[in-house]
Amino acid sequence: TTPVVHEKYEWSNIWWDCADDASLPRVLLIGDSISCGYSAVVTRLLEGRYHVDRLGTSRSLNDPVLAKETLVMLEDSKYAAIHFNNGLHGFHITGPQYAEALKSWLALIKAHCGDAKLIWCASTPVTKNGDPATLAGENEIVTTRNALAAGIMQPANIPTDDLYSLVVGRPEIKSGDGYHYTGDGYEVLGKAVAEAVLKVVE
Repeated sequence: TTPVVHEKYEWSNIWWDCADDASLPRVLLIGDSISCGYSAVVTRLLEGRYHVDRLGTSRSLNDPVLAKETLVMLEDSKYAAIHFNNGLHGFHITGPQYAEALKSWLALIKAHCGDAKLIWCASTPVTKNGDPATLAGENEIVTTRNALAAGIMQPANIPTDDLYSLVVGRPEIKSGDGYHYTGDGYEVLGKAVAEAVLKVVE
């Protein structure tokens, strides 16, 4: 078993949109702080058609808390689509360990998602702090994980929303801290996510 290594601060951001309104189907976004950033854009773009819930979390794939958080969402609500990602936390996990943990998490989601359409989301690039035009050394981990995930999702017939290719080489929409995005960047990301969701549900 891969040991769990906690970050200094672990967090989760769980949100149910219009929680008491059952008149519209629901979409679930699972990811990290990047997904928290684009969720408001997705909510706006899907307004009137879908309610958009979210699970944003810092937990790495091999952390049992991630499974518990995921079950909280899947056991509470029925979803038309689930757009999910985990790749920018837990950099201590090796590639093979990441792949095995991703397979386990995917199996958990599939076992509890009902008829939801699944969409895997490629992790976004990591750039040097203060230099958004230059990829950081850790970005090699991200590209490795995206490739490993592709090898798992393709045989399972789960489409990938390739946000990595969408924003790599676009320093003008990064915030400068290496990970996050400007308001314009989240607009770009959120539009792509909304389009990926609509492609599988409509």
